[in-house]
Amino acid sequence: MMYSRFAAIVAIAAGLTLSAPLSAAAQSTPAQIARAAPADEYFGPLGLSVIGIQNSITQTGTRLDRIGLDNGDALRSVRLVEQSIRDWETRYPGDVWLPKTVLALHRVYRRIASVEAGERAIDCAAWLLAKYPESDEARTLRSELAGELGPVGEQTVTASNR
Repeated sequence: MMYSRFAAIVAIAAGLTLSAPLSAAAQSTPAQIARAAPADEYFGPLGLSVIGIQNSITQTGTRLDRIGLDNGDALRSVRLVEQSIRDWETRYPGDVWLPKTVLALHRVYRRIASVEAGERAIDCAAWLLAKYPESDEARTLRSELAGELGPVGEQTVTASNR
């Protein structure tokens, strides 16, 4: 079942790749800066700033690598960070840092060895591809997913399986 959900994301990504135009160079414009969350605003149940969210994701990855963080502890921590990201997105939907953060969240979920973490990783991939289909991060994710499942997954699974 998890493979079919993951393959569905690849199919969605393949469709979006063909329909999404390439974005302009990744430079922040004054309009983008105006839509960005302030560095001193706090989100979610942990009251994290944008920088705190990024740091939490990075630290969880480092702890998984270096000290063998328990998968349950890692999952609980990352789920709270995800709530913070969703709160951030609700308040600042045009923030250019959101796609990067959602991709980082997807990647850390994938590193946690549990079924729930795998499902959360799939949901994050769908979130990134649906909300930010033209971002560099969505293109990166499409490439990563296509490399893992190849053309068979892209051709046999449709978005309706999700």
